Amino acid sequence: MFSDFVNNLYAFVSGIPFDSLVWYVWGSYAGIFLLALVLTVFSRRFKAVSKRPFLCLTNAYAGVNLALYLSACELAQSVMITALFWVAGYILFGALCAVSVTAKPKKSAEAAGGTVVTSLPVQIQAPPPKPVKQDIPAAKNSVRLEHAASVTEKLLSKNLGKTDRQELEKLKNTLAVLRIKGTLSPAESEILNENFNTLLKLMAKYNV
Repeated sequence: MFSDFVNNLYAFVSGIPFDSLVWYVWGSYAGIFLLALVLTVFSRRFKAVSKRPFLCLTNAYAGVNLALYLSACELAQSVMITALFWVAGYILFGALCAVSVTAKPKKSAEAAGGTVVTSLPVQIQAPPPKPVKQDIPAAKNSVRLEHAASVTEKLLSKNLGKTDRQELEKLKNTLAVLRIKGTLSPAESEILNENFNTLLKLMAKYNV
């Protein structure tokens, strides 16, 4: 049943001259484009409508064009003419999108009723005061830094593992920076506490 239908359809299409089929396919596509272009230019409602259906129609017509040319030409020629048709369709789609773009209305200087809206004075708010960081006195941290530095040196003299030695070298550099600064901020004091915890773990590990 279906094979007979396909054979009859193919025989019917084959009976139509090839040039007539090409003119019919291309002409109908061009007619749809012109109709869409006219509606887009003269109809605000149609201008706001998405033009993606025309893009889908272009892809469908490209498939029909390929099938049409394959019935009379070689594969290479059919693919070439279909590619040209497809590119031309995308150019026409871009033209429709360009026509659909509307200019944004300019803001009127006058409000409704004919009264001119003047600029109102803007009350400038003072920026919020920045929080004051309370630094910890250097005298309170100097003893801790000296003690941490001496413990670090003792640990470095031990037979340490590679990872522990790298961690101690990094810790030593951090302590040196903190000693140079003197007065530590709360964040820097937290770093110092973390270094003490690391030292305590290593001291217990290597019996220092």
